Amino acid sequence: MISFGVKYWFVLLLVLLVAATGIVLLLYFRNKENRELTKGQRNLLMVLRFFSFGLIAFLLLSPFLKSLKKMVQNPLVVTAWDNSGSMIAPGDSAMIASEILALKDKLTEEIGKEYTLVNYSFGQETTPDGALDFSGKRSDYSQLVSDLANNYFNENVGALILAGDGIYNQGKSPVNMLEDIPFPVFTIGLGDTTEVTDSRIQGIRVNRTAFSGNRFPVEIDSRYSKLKGRPLKLTVHEEGTEVAQTIVTPPNNDFFHSHQFILEAGTPGLKKFTVSVETAENEKNIKNNTTTFVINVLENKQKILILSDGPHPDIGVVKNTLEQQKSYEISVFTEEPYPSNLSDFNLIILNQLPTSGISMAGIVGNEANQRVPLLFIVGDKTFIPQLNALSTGVTIQPLAGLAEEVQAVINPAYATFSLSESFREVLPKFPPLLAPFANYSLDPGLSPLLFQKVKNIETGKPLLATGMLNGRKTGFLLGEGIWRWRLNNYFQNQSHIQFDELINQLVQYLALRQNEDNFIMDYEPVYAETDNVVLNAEVYNDAFERITSEEVTVVIENEQGDELDFTFDVRGDSYQLDAGNLSVGNYSFTAEVTVGSETYTESGNFAVTAVNIENIVTQANHRMLYQLAVQSGGSFYPLSQAEQIIGDLKSSNILKPVIRFQEMINELLNLRWLFFVLLLLLSVEWFLRKFWGIY
Repeated sequence: MISFGVKYWFVLLLVLLVAATGIVLLLYFRNKENRELTKGQRNLLMVLRFFSFGLIAFLLLSPFLKSLKKMVQNPLVVTAWDNSGSMIAPGDSAMIASEILALKDKLTEEIGKEYTLVNYSFGQETTPDGALDFSGKRSDYSQLVSDLANNYFNENVGALILAGDGIYNQGKSPVNMLEDIPFPVFTIGLGDTTEVTDSRIQGIRVNRTAFSGNRFPVEIDSRYSKLKGRPLKLTVHEEGTEVAQTIVTPPNNDFFHSHQFILEAGTPGLKKFTVSVETAENEKNIKNNTTTFVINVLENKQKILILSDGPHPDIGVVKNTLEQQKSYEISVFTEEPYPSNLSDFNLIILNQLPTSGISMAGIVGNEANQRVPLLFIVGDKTFIPQLNALSTGVTIQPLAGLAEEVQAVINPAYATFSLSESFREVLPKFPPLLAPFANYSLDPGLSPLLFQKVKNIETGKPLLATGMLNGRKTGFLLGEGIWRWRLNNYFQNQSHIQFDELINQLVQYLALRQNEDNFIMDYEPVYAETDNVVLNAEVYNDAFERITSEEVTVVIENEQGDELDFTFDVRGDSYQLDAGNLSVGNYSFTAEVTVGSETYTESGNFAVTAVNIENIVTQANHRMLYQLAVQSGGSFYPLSQAEQIIGDLKSSNILKPVIRFQEMINELLNLRWLFFVLLLLLSVEWFLRKFWGIY
């Protein structure tokens, strides 16, 4: 395409006219046959030839036309309706649902007459044109905001009408996400804001795996509204039998209480526990007084081997802590020779090993022991160059000096296992450990549980880290002196509960041997009914090299004996199965894979538990809805004034069309009618020449 200014176009047109005139004169005056024509006939033919030649030459320059196209984008109104269970929890659910549906139909009818209307429902997910049945198990306002921001980017959205109770129990506060949506939000406050008498279980924190004969901690959060001075019993039942209880007396009318119970794991299998808080008088919502949790109790007795170059108080406190658990068998060696066959142990704890005289290469690198988990406790005797040479996941580069005092800071992002709030409270008061003054490099497979803090400065250096390296669980405690932690714990609380919790959780994670053969299954013992049941698998050949060339199948069976058959998908160097949402209940599975001539099977159990989070808090949060509306430039309406929103939207100037002009460029060569004009000119000339006898 050629583009010229006006001056150049004028010159080109003049040249074309001259050229066309010259060609026509040359053709019609050079040929003697044309002299037989009359002057009028010759002039007509010359005019036809002039226009056809001129048009062809003009089109060869690829001229184009510019124009502005007016585009009108009508305003779009989006309505979003809270579809979670808390919407109908406070009272007569049928009546509340009927009122909300009537309001939705009214808004849809009135607003849809003049504007383009799009409806959404939201709970744990955002669904376009979703039906309102108030079956959502969670409320996620932030997901709604994110989805609308993505779906209507650069669209003319005039307003968002959001109807809900303001209770969110998943995701972030939508007030903190207003920068993602450039349009005003008009909120309709539904639900009951009245503060009522209520005692409820607000949360449970527990590790889902325990060993038979051991004790395990469970931390229970409860909240009490308008119950000042009223003693209420908080209990834990296992299969109908009370196993723990305490009395809570709220000192005020809005009291939050957290209590830790130490429970017996008992016999192997899936164990279901029920947590209940006593129902008070005049309490309307009693669904949130009870909840359940499930743990998986394993039966294998864990054999722990502690190796050390001489006695040390650190191995003494670890041994004393573990011996309190019936499922641990502890062996301690403080001098060589160490046991030669280590494959029978579930965990090897290496205290300040290797040293300058003991390399430990035969234990760590021995092929027969390569699946045995390791826990390194690094101290003054540890020979750092040899530890680095073992390639166990941590590289330490010593700096000037031998050691420095470091305090522990917990990593909030650590997710391998959980520690109670009481441990997090006492940890900053623990005395410092002696750690190598060095720079540290962690393998990506390791995750820090504790960081080093030096002179009140958080360094980001690891102090305690765990992870999986080449199929072997590995842990590092990069400092010595934890015996002081146990003494200090008793000094603070007259017990060792928090210190014992750390050691038990650490050893339990490391000692849990997933498998001894070439087929390893990884899964959660408990899934929520709103979560997908995901199973992971790893397959190894005889050289313990991970492979994905074989097919892995699994049969999942529910309590009624119904079976579901699945085949795993390959994900990188491992396998994964997403079985989707399963109904509440207990399940067993058997997975199978064939490697060469050997067939390996793995069996297990898991539970799917009900999600009752929508029944925990049922008091509507209209304050959040008001903030959301005002800060976005919209308005808040209680249910009684909800229909007023129709008139306010129509009378405001926010719902107005957006007019855009788009520059359009069209080449004249693409205009079909010019082709037919040219064809007509040439055809008429040809016909006249033939008709007048000029060939």
